[in-house]
Amino acid sequence: MLTMNKSRSFTTEFSCMISATLAAAMGVIALGLSLNVFAVSLEEEIKLGKEEHLKIVAQFGVYRDKDLQTYVDMVGQRVAKKSSRPELVYTFTILNDHMINAMALPGGFIYVTRGILTHMNSESELAAVLGHEIAHVTQKHAFKSQNRGKAVQVASVVAAILTQNGAVAEVGDLFGGVLLRGYGRELELEADSVGAEYMAKAGYSPDAMLKTIEILKNKDRIEIEQARLEKRQPRVYHGILSTHPDSDTRYKEAVEASMALIENYDEFIQADEFLEKLNGLSYGSARQSGVVRKHTFYHPKLGVKLNFPDDWRMESVKNGVEMVSQTGDAVFALRTSRIKSNQSAREFAETNMGLDIRDGRAVTIADLEGFLGIADRADSTYGPRPVRFAILQDKRRRIQYILTGAGKHDLHRIANDGEFIATIFSFDKMDADDRKVAKAPRVQILRAEEGTTMEALAARSPITNYALDKLRVMNGLYPHGQPKPGQLIKVID
Repeated sequence: MLTMNKSRSFTTEFSCMISATLAAAMGVIALGLSLNVFAVSLEEEIKLGKEEHLKIVAQFGVYRDKDLQTYVDMVGQRVAKKSSRPELVYTFTILNDHMINAMALPGGFIYVTRGILTHMNSESELAAVLGHEIAHVTQKHAFKSQNRGKAVQVASVVAAILTQNGAVAEVGDLFGGVLLRGYGRELELEADSVGAEYMAKAGYSPDAMLKTIEILKNKDRIEIEQARLEKRQPRVYHGILSTHPDSDTRYKEAVEASMALIENYDEFIQADEFLEKLNGLSYGSARQSGVVRKHTFYHPKLGVKLNFPDDWRMESVKNGVEMVSQTGDAVFALRTSRIKSNQSAREFAETNMGLDIRDGRAVTIADLEGFLGIADRADSTYGPRPVRFAILQDKRRRIQYILTGAGKHDLHRIANDGEFIATIFSFDKMDADDRKVAKAPRVQILRAEEGTTMEALAARSPITNYALDKLRVMNGLYPHGQPKPGQLIKVID
C-alpha cells in the first residue's frame, strides 16, 4: 500500500497479450457480493507479482544498506514461515522512499519504505507491519472486489491491472487504488487480525500491532492538520484513520485475541539494538535537488545557497526547486539555464523568457552580475501573473540562475514581494562552513540525558516545518511525551 500517482498504461500490444492470456486461463467470471477470489493459479500470481516488482523497484529504487536489508528480510521470513501460505517464496525489500508506507504484491513481494522504518521503535513493531502485509498476500486481498454491492468482471479487472498508476509507474488501477487508499475497513481489519496471528506464532507480541497502528494514526493526524493549514490534500497511510477509527474496537479485540497464540520465542534483538540499526538511515526525499536545513537551501554541486521564509516548504521541480508558502498562495522558484550567447541578463529575460518588463535594474548579487525586475502577466504556477524575477549570470561557468516569485491572487501588486526580494538577495555562494552543514539529513540515535526535552531537540533539528510533532511521532511520544534519561531516541541531523 504505497501512495501512488496516476500513470500511463502498458502498450496496447502488451495489454492485449496479457488480457488474452488471463482471459483464456480464467474466462470471464463475475465477482459478486461474496468477495470471491479470482481463479488465478499460483504460477500466474507469482508471474504477476514478479512483473510488478520489477516496475516498483525501477521507480523507487532499493535502499542500499545491506545489513538493514538482511535484517528486515530475516524478520519477515520468520513471520512468513508461520503464515497460511509458507510455500510462497517471500521477498522483502526496503524502498528508497521517504513516504510512510508498506505494501504487498501477489506472489509474496513485500515492501517497506525507509520512511516507515523511521517510525518503528522495536523489532516487534517491524514484525507487525510485515505481518499485516503478509496477510494481504495470504488472504489474496489484491484479487478481491472492493465494491461489495457491484459485480466486477474478470475482463474489467484485467484491464484495471493493465492500467498503470504513476508513482509506482506500472502498478495497475486495481492495485493503484488499494495502494493509495488501502483495501477498505473490512479487509484491513482482516489483515490486522491475521497478521497478528502470524506474528504471535512467530514469537512476537501482538501488542506491537496496536502500538504501530497508533503511531501511524498519529502521523496521519498531524499530516491532515498540516495539509489543512497548507490547503492541500493530505498524504496519509492508506486511510488508517478511516479503517481504524477510535470508535471501532474490533481491531483491538482481534489483535488481543492473538495473544493466546504466542509462541515461546523472543525478538532477535532488543529495542536499543533495533534503534541502533536505524542509525544513519537517510531522511527526506531521495528525489530532492540539493539539501534543505531548516530554511536554507544548499546546492553543493553548484556551490550556491539561499534562504526562504519561515513556514514555507521546499518541493523539487524540473531543472530546479520551488518554495511554497504554507497556504499555497505564493511560490518562489529557483532554476538554472545554460548561457549560450553573450546576452545580458535583461536581454535573456526579454528575448528568451519573453518577459514584458515593467520595472527593473541591474544588480550584482554574490559577485554575479544580473538583472532584477517585475514582469507583467508572465507564466507562473498559477497562470499569467505579475512576477518578481532576477537573472544572475555566472559567466565563468556559463550558468545563469533564474529566480522567480508569484502570488496566486496577484493582479498588479505582488503581495509577497518583500519575501521574494529577501530570498533573492539571500542568494550566495557556499563557503567551507556551509559545505560542512550541507549534508543530507539522516536519522541519528542518541541517548537522552537529564533535562533533555523534545522541544530542545526540535529547535536544533534541520527539519523545515513541524519538527516537534514529527520527532514526537517517530519516537512514539506524540502528542506531549518527553524522553526519559537514558532512553535511546531518534533525532534528525
